[in-house]
Amino acid sequence: MNAYQSARSLTLALCLAPAALLAQSNPPPPAAAKEETAPLPPSGVPAATTGRYQATEATSGSRVRISLMDSTQSVSVVTRELIEDVGAGRVLDAAKYVSGVVESTIPNSLERTTVRGFQSDGATIDGFNYNSFGNVDPAIVDRIEVVKGPNAILAPQGVPGGTINIVSKKPRFTDSGSATAQVGRYDANRAETDVNRVLLNGKAAFRLVAAGERSEHIAAGNYKNSTTVMPMFTYRLLPGTDVTLQAQIFNTWGGAYGGLPVDLYVGTNDKAKLIAGVPRDLDLYTDMASRHSSGQYLRLLVTSALTEHLSMRIAANRTAYKASSVGISIGNPVGTGILVTRNESTGAFAWNGAVRNDDPSFNRSGNVGFQNRQNYNLQHDFVYDVKLDGIKSTTVAGYAIDYSKNPSHNVNFTLPAFNIRSFTVSPYTFTNQSSDAIDYRKATQFYINETVSLLDDRLKLNAGVARSSYVNYQNDKFRNRTNGITPSATLPSVGALFKPVPGVALFAGYSKQATAQFVSATFTPATPTQDSKQWEVGARVQLLDQRLYSTLTYFDIKQNNFGVPNPANAFVPAPVPLLPPLLTNRLAHGVELELTFIVSKNLSLVGNATVMRNRDNDNVPFRGTAEKSAAAWLNYSGEKGGALGGWSFGAGFDYLAKRPGDLSQAFTSLSTPTNIIRQQPSFYLPARTLISVKAAYRLDKNWKAQLNVDNILDERYLAASTARNTVFPGTPINPKLSVTYAF
Repeated sequence: MNAYQSARSLTLALCLAPAALLAQSNPPPPAAAKEETAPLPPSGVPAATTGRYQATEATSGSRVRISLMDSTQSVSVVTRELIEDVGAGRVLDAAKYVSGVVESTIPNSLERTTVRGFQSDGATIDGFNYNSFGNVDPAIVDRIEVVKGPNAILAPQGVPGGTINIVSKKPRFTDSGSATAQVGRYDANRAETDVNRVLLNGKAAFRLVAAGERSEHIAAGNYKNSTTVMPMFTYRLLPGTDVTLQAQIFNTWGGAYGGLPVDLYVGTNDKAKLIAGVPRDLDLYTDMASRHSSGQYLRLLVTSALTEHLSMRIAANRTAYKASSVGISIGNPVGTGILVTRNESTGAFAWNGAVRNDDPSFNRSGNVGFQNRQNYNLQHDFVYDVKLDGIKSTTVAGYAIDYSKNPSHNVNFTLPAFNIRSFTVSPYTFTNQSSDAIDYRKATQFYINETVSLLDDRLKLNAGVARSSYVNYQNDKFRNRTNGITPSATLPSVGALFKPVPGVALFAGYSKQATAQFVSATFTPATPTQDSKQWEVGARVQLLDQRLYSTLTYFDIKQNNFGVPNPANAFVPAPVPLLPPLLTNRLAHGVELELTFIVSKNLSLVGNATVMRNRDNDNVPFRGTAEKSAAAWLNYSGEKGGALGGWSFGAGFDYLAKRPGDLSQAFTSLSTPTNIIRQQPSFYLPARTLISVKAAYRLDKNWKAQLNVDNILDERYLAASTARNTVFPGTPINPKLSVTYAF
């Protein structure tokens, strides 16, 4: 056997070996393709683009490379150029230029975002869940791919609105390097480096990305300190066969700042504002409230063209993650309390006419929490691509397994009440342990998907099915109880795309997703899964020599088994035991517009607009959901040798309509089984529009300086909230200056 045959045999062994794990473990994640696929790309080859902000391909959605123009579902890409131009400090700072992606309820942690009105916690990196109290450092991001709607392949346990998949940087077979230092007013003081070196020409490459940040937000208690190091190595075993090893090591610690109370007189239909005279940068948490997380993510990626028509991909991930937090909750005002009252006939809140003459004081409580998470993930995919007599067939099949174990415990503490106009730091007193449990989650998924291209690729038909099985259980060591569920689901998907004329594509798709419900040792959920399904239709155009790319999409999402409180539990006397929550549906539908436009070789534009409704069966909106949003960014780069040679300028805006500021799942006292009256949000965050600008100058091929100014008009806005007493003031005008040296 020669060396080539030995290497080929090794590759085939790598393909088949993971299947043996299925007989030994019961683990989960993604699977269930929906798009037409192309042969799997080598690790070091970037996704294709036609302009600064205009990508033509993505790897999310079906875990293999697809053409955006030919996809039967909505997939959007944020390029690395846009991430750098807007000076993104968070993934959301760049992802908001994708329609339907907006700010959620916590702007300073957990990578919390909202997609099509559904909140998502945590991040997805290279198709794997990423856990950290801190946001993902943008230095490691190559591009961002957003798959809209339920996606059984990329995120079978994800939210129905969609998945924001961060594609991390990988080694490339070209030497490059850069170092950047940035200073600014808020969330800005950081340094990073990115070095790529070819070790063996065409065979081996090494890349190291490292970043550190020491910065503060508007309040000193909202600080962020982080360190991220990501070494990686790629070896080209054979032409078309790459093996990549990557380690992501991070340590982040910062303040668990929770914002300020909203004005006590503000009701449902009033314009929300903070308490008059209270400084917007007041820190009620100080360094007593903090979050710390550290971990290591080890990833393996193998892609191989096994034959002319058959390709294979293996992706594995191992996570070791530790986290601790000291959280402080601001309770109700002492004494008179809030000065709004719920109308029992409508569920809305309004000022009750009472006046408070004293400075308000608030109760406080908190807890200290610890967790030690371990994740093991494996994805194994095969792609068979063949063309016969003008018909192209692409078959994608594979499986995914996942296992996670998360021990955690919490201890409660109390704090004395405080006066908001004379706040002083007070020590806390531990009271009781509230939890000590281990959560286990396992899942296995098999899928197959077929795409057929007809009429010279003008017609594409897609159909697939995934079978998902879950094991979720909790061991409550504090109460000496255990409980678990083992649901399964069969998830179909279908789609079609037709190009009536060159440059125009009409598409439609249907997809389902099933999420295993959270399990507590004290109760079993009424239904083991929370199901969602989506119908989606749209049109894409690619005109003007492919300089203009735009998508108009209508989506309709229904999420089943969404729990709301049972109104019978509010009656006097209350039933014993309390009745379980009622299960209702969550309905979302709307229209999204996206475009990227290469106006000229110097001028590039990206923009979007979304109009939607995301409500429950009683037509009540959800906390943090803006039902109208829009964003755009325009960039000009000066002509080399011209008057503005070396200069580039950018400007953009980000608009959000009003958003409910708190949860509203209660029922009024006048509710009856035949006349349900739902509580409305007690306040709304007002609509806001933020303007940002950029100016950059490239001195030569090595040196570049860039100034970004966010919120240049210094708008006083409310960024997010979780409840009436936890409202995050928006960041004031924020200049950030960075200097980059390329080598």
